Amino acid sequence: MTAEAAARPAAAHRRWIVGLSLAAAAIAVAVYFARSPQPSAPGEFAFGAVMHCRTVPAFAKALGYTESSVLDTLGNTKGLVLYDPPASAGAQPARVYRHPTWDMAGYLGPLTSDRSGNVYVAPAPRVSLYDNSPAKQNTLYKVDADTGAMAEFITLPAAAPPSPENPYGVLGLTYDCDTHSLYAASVAGSTRAQVLGRIYQVGLRTGTVGARFDRTDAFGLAVFNGASGKRLYFGSARSSEVRSVALASDGRFTGKARLAVSLVGWGASGDDKARRIIFDRNNVMVVRGMEFEFNLIATSERKQTDYRLSYDPGTDGWKPLAAYGK
Repeated sequence: MTAEAAARPAAAHRRWIVGLSLAAAAIAVAVYFARSPQPSAPGEFAFGAVMHCRTVPAFAKALGYTESSVLDTLGNTKGLVLYDPPASAGAQPARVYRHPTWDMAGYLGPLTSDRSGNVYVAPAPRVSLYDNSPAKQNTLYKVDADTGAMAEFITLPAAAPPSPENPYGVLGLTYDCDTHSLYAASVAGSTRAQVLGRIYQVGLRTGTVGARFDRTDAFGLAVFNGASGKRLYFGSARSSEVRSVALASDGRFTGKARLAVSLVGWGASGDDKARRIIFDRNNVMVVRGMEFEFNLIATSERKQTDYRLSYDPGTDGWKPLAAYGK
């Protein structure tokens, strides 16, 4: 046997090994993309806001309240309050109702509701920690649509324990009718030097965390179906920015966040944070800006300003409807 003939089996063996490795790599890539959530497709969901399915809770209807009634967590009242709007500016709310369980979580902050009328709410240490233990700041509470009773719903896993320099936990809540998902933004565990906040997707069919978007200190949340598909918009608690991340068809997060709007230079202070984001019936984005520095100042004492922006399908972006800069 010549040397050339002796080398042929070895070369064939090497080709077989290389081919097998390439096939294994291709399978691994296919499995990765099959398991990783992909952005929802343009047009997969109806264009615009995603809160159209929400309804008045059955217990409130039984008490005679309507869609014009207000379920509120603000003001100086601890817990949740249901009332009819005052007849004139400056007047007191009419027909005020409070369920005996509605103050169990202390002072409350963000709230939202689902298509069955269940209400989800989070505690907020707006004045002191006496009524709001730091250990409970990442717990969500649910008000049952039928009975009106409030009870603990889920405790979201924080990246780190609470610290004296940050008494806050959940700062934002929103709901997506398309995917029956609840989104919660929390800054629990974050410090002045470390961004450890998270945005959670809670699947309401299972009552468990379905996905997590890490290292993000976010404030207001809202979902919008635009030209490129479904996106979750969130206000940064660290900077004067509204950012967004693409969502999959099942509501999970995909890819990295991108800048949607900068509030720098807008309003009286020029560095408002987006405390709340709303998409109205005309698909206008309303950003409620407020000064925020992780300290305990009552929300009622903070100056808030609404900024309105229109959607441009051509750029999949947002433009202010007025000149808000100084």
